[in-house]
Amino acid sequence: MTFRRLTESDLDLLHRWLNAPHVLEWWDRPGPTLDEVREKYLPRVTGPSDVVPYIICRDEMPIGYIQLYPVQSGAWGLADVHGGAGLDLFIGDVRCLHGGLGPRILRQFLKEIAFRDESTDECFIDPSPRNRIAIRVFEKAGFRYVAAAIDPDTGVEVRLMRITRSDFEKRSPSAED
Repeated sequence: MTFRRLTESDLDLLHRWLNAPHVLEWWDRPGPTLDEVREKYLPRVTGPSDVVPYIICRDEMPIGYIQLYPVQSGAWGLADVHGGAGLDLFIGDVRCLHGGLGPRILRQFLKEIAFRDESTDECFIDPSPRNRIAIRVFEKAGFRYVAAAIDPDTGVEVRLMRITRSDFEKRSPSAED
């Protein structure tokens, strides 16, 4: 598994993934047009952005998307956040679903990217409370429930989960599966 920065040439693929039924199921809104994908994601590729986008690759083939962004106090109603980062991800390639890759992807991303930044002390993820499969994947990767919260962008209820750097470092490699 590797992670590479999203490029402009990935936007058509990202558009297809964002409109795939297994991804749309959890968005609580219609799938974006290609123009909307370009408008939202191209600035993350070409200019300074707080959101850092990556393509997840398996054997050098793109299979999904993951992004990292700073989290400040007040996000999701949290009073005191220091060194927080948020993660969003999905597996876009339907052939890679339900094969146990999720926890491995998350643990590797946390190790190689999120917690490599010494200023990041905790990472948050906010799945739909209806997405029991994703919640279980996040738990297997070491994330723990924090609270029911409201996504500030969509106004939809989410299940806020967190992993701290110290909890991540305490987990043994065998805990990944």
